[in-house]
Amino acid sequence: MEIRYIKPDEAADFQRISAASFIWKFNAEEDSAVAAPVLGAFKDGRLIAGAELFDFRTNYCGNFLNSVSVSGVCSLPEYRRMGGIREIMKKIGETAVENDLTLGFLHPFSVSYYEKFGYASLNRMLAVRVPFESLKHIPYNTDVILYTGEQFEELSALHAKIALRENLVSLREEKKHFCDTPFENADYTYFRRNKNGVADGYVRFKVERPDALNVAELFALTPEAVYGLLGFLRNYDGIVKTLRVRKQYQGSDFACIADRIDKASYEDDGGVAGRIYNLKKLLECNAYPKEYGRFRILSIDEFEQNNGIFEVEYQNGKAVVTRRKSGDCDVSLTAAAAARLMLAGEGHTAETAIYIDGVEIKGDASDFFRAFPHRPTRFIDSLWSV
Repeated sequence: MEIRYIKPDEAADFQRISAASFIWKFNAEEDSAVAAPVLGAFKDGRLIAGAELFDFRTNYCGNFLNSVSVSGVCSLPEYRRMGGIREIMKKIGETAVENDLTLGFLHPFSVSYYEKFGYASLNRMLAVRVPFESLKHIPYNTDVILYTGEQFEELSALHAKIALRENLVSLREEKKHFCDTPFENADYTYFRRNKNGVADGYVRFKVERPDALNVAELFALTPEAVYGLLGFLRNYDGIVKTLRVRKQYQGSDFACIADRIDKASYEDDGGVAGRIYNLKKLLECNAYPKEYGRFRILSIDEFEQNNGIFEVEYQNGKAVVTRRKSGDCDVSLTAAAAARLMLAGEGHTAETAIYIDGVEIKGDASDFFRAFPHRPTRFIDSLWSV
């Protein structure tokens, strides 16, 4: 089986596979291109499976690490279970170091399926519903600016500040990450500026009359910015009944506000799975406690760069990471378990981590768990926001 990136004249073949996998109608005139590079699996010269790979940089403890979003994973039904997808995922990991790739993300249709490739469910998202009638305590506001593409540098700089406040939030360095055709797509992004004229929050939404105003992204640097944006959204309260804010988690800004609002309700809004492709680099980029600590991880991974014993000595927020092939360890982790404990920001202890598949406590791992406390964590794939 050959694994390589598809050529431009093979894009329609990939779209046909996608149509067969996800059951949509292929149009030869409209579906002759792809949105991102596609890594394909070929059998006897025929494309049988593929995945779109979107590159970006993601915040991890104040470091922006090269990452990839694996999207549109598909294979021809008659070639399923022949290893096409597995070989594609293997190729990503095998070339990760030479491509300076540290992290991978995807939206799993099956958590257990992607665990086979080292991906773990990181954080479950919530959609918060609040009747507009329950927001009357928030003053109306019209002091906002419609994003039309001309303000890209300003909005991108705002998002960079936001990204540093939560782990796994990615940079928005290209215009494609924001919708600059609001009227054509009924996909609106408004931002506001503080009293000093500096952008401090934005909201992206669509209106689905008469039921809900669906907010795909609500990001802000201050409480004043959050309430200012909510005050602006109240201007739609005569058109729709409900405000629905997506991609929240317990403890996020709007979730904290909604917890004190009558008739607020919560529903599952999916989640994301993540993988570590360069464990040593991730360990070096972690933010450690001031107090001295030391731990040893036995990493069990199919990729050579992540296999073996990783010894970490830390103090004053920094660490020295040493890798060797064998030796004693304090905790043993599979690739998926490592992703769960180091990326999800859940703040586990030895007592809770033993319930995670792939975790085995071998000794005193208290210094390991102190190094990975609870952290605000939210990954949002901008190209799938709305």
